[in-house]
Amino acid sequence: MNISRTFFLSFIVLFVFFSMPVLASGQPEATPRQEAVVETDQNDGKLDIGALGPSGSKPKPKKAIEHTYLQVTYDNLYKLAWSYDAFALTNDDAVNTYLMITECTLYTKFFQNEFEWEKIKIAAREFLKKNKSNVTRYYEYVQPIEMGRYDYNLQGFPIIAAQDFRAQKNLQFASFSVGTTTCQNFNIDGIQYPGTGVLMLNSPLNMSFIRVPTPLAQKYVEWRNRNGLYNDDKRQAYIRYRIRIDGYEGIKMFAMGLNSFAFRGKLMRIDVFADQEMLLPLYNQVF
Repeated sequence: MNISRTFFLSFIVLFVFFSMPVLASGQPEATPRQEAVVETDQNDGKLDIGALGPSGSKPKPKKAIEHTYLQVTYDNLYKLAWSYDAFALTNDDAVNTYLMITECTLYTKFFQNEFEWEKIKIAAREFLKKNKSNVTRYYEYVQPIEMGRYDYNLQGFPIIAAQDFRAQKNLQFASFSVGTTTCQNFNIDGIQYPGTGVLMLNSPLNMSFIRVPTPLAQKYVEWRNRNGLYNDDKRQAYIRYRIRIDGYEGIKMFAMGLNSFAFRGKLMRIDVFADQEMLLPLYNQVF
């Protein structure tokens, strides 16, 4: 549990405790939830067993990325949007929705008592106002990709459906079923309160080929064969995007036809792995 979440829960519990004249069953507590897994770039050196940059030769050393990247969750998507004033603090429905998504245990326990719920909303507004700057701007997400057979001349694997990776200006870094929280499904208006987040890039991403040196590519193919992952034309891999959020552009509709929170920012790094557990790296590029 991170510091801001602990502070928020403690703030609400103390607020409710000292405001309630009688509590028959003691102080109410929110059930702890498992937080998103956090990885740092400090581990990258341990994982990298020979991935090369796009030039086909080892790139010049760059300054280490020291940021911590959070895996994107429904909760922190909304915390991010609120940190950019995506909704007004005076909007009761927006505050209710925020608590429904980020603090569903409190919502389930107290929403039906409008007197106690009003106290929680007041505490939530104070928390949102004071903690804007504490919300992280660094996130990561993983997308599966399919690669073709190894090209010996170019030393790498072509990406199947490469058209989806050419001139990418918008990266959908979050996509959640609207209203599906860790507690249960709630009825949320997906037009006003999206479940998706899009990063609008200043410089488009172009990627149609994954360069992998021949010895590493051979190990990758042999690893697939040992694990019974046979397919003559396709090889499954996983690409991890690490991004930085720099600003907010409002709620927009993109090509996928869904309203989304639109952010602007930078693609910091991509890593391609052979396995879903991201233990077998094939390629990386720092931007």
